[in-house]
Amino acid sequence: MSTEYDKDEWAAGTTRGRQVFNFGYRLTGSEFKGWKLLKTVLMQDGRDLIEKVYLWASGSDPKHEMLRVSITERYYWKLAQETLHQYLMECMRPDIPKGAKNLAQLGDVNYVTREPRTNIAGAIVFTRGNVCVSVSNAGEKNVDVSEMAAVLERALSQPSAKAGKRQVRVRIPEWVDVTARKPVVLVERLPEAVPRRGWLKIIVPDGELRRKGDALIYVSPEGGKKRVSAFAASSN
Repeated sequence: MSTEYDKDEWAAGTTRGRQVFNFGYRLTGSEFKGWKLLKTVLMQDGRDLIEKVYLWASGSDPKHEMLRVSITERYYWKLAQETLHQYLMECMRPDIPKGAKNLAQLGDVNYVTREPRTNIAGAIVFTRGNVCVSVSNAGEKNVDVSEMAAVLERALSQPSAKAGKRQVRVRIPEWVDVTARKPVVLVERLPEAVPRRGWLKIIVPDGELRRKGDALIYVSPEGGKKRVSAFAASSN
């Protein structure tokens, strides 16, 4: 089995993922056009790890075209990369390559398994911030999963337009004055901040976001006034 997956290299190349934090992210069934969400299963609910698996069927051939989507939420970006590393090391196929061409920029780190005969992306695993995502075929007929992975990556990465910005359930400062390398609490109790229909997304301009207990902590490498973008994100 391969041991060439370099977590230090991943960390060195991660910038955006340090500055994006998603809490309570979940799929609702409206994410993939032409597909139906069949089942949601809570696989793990630990101290710093929640994993949910979603089973989908295509509208055109539901008996043969199916997808398995795994969403694992961790306390910060480096733990999400630990989850990715564990996934790769447990995979039966050794030496899975990174994404190339249009998939090269997907997430902070990504790996793509291609079908030998068609060369389509049959399975993709990636991280964005504190979330690790895998999208893979689960039916008799394989489909290209690259667009599904891209939909999820955009949901985790980009400012949310569908839900009103800052429509969260607790007050989150829009600007914070920080001292270099000194932790600042942005949210004291994350569970209380999650919108009733959706999830919470926080984006900062630099530094790093991480969860500690129920709190969300921001550490910036430079002092000054920093903008905090908070979104009550939704897939509907």
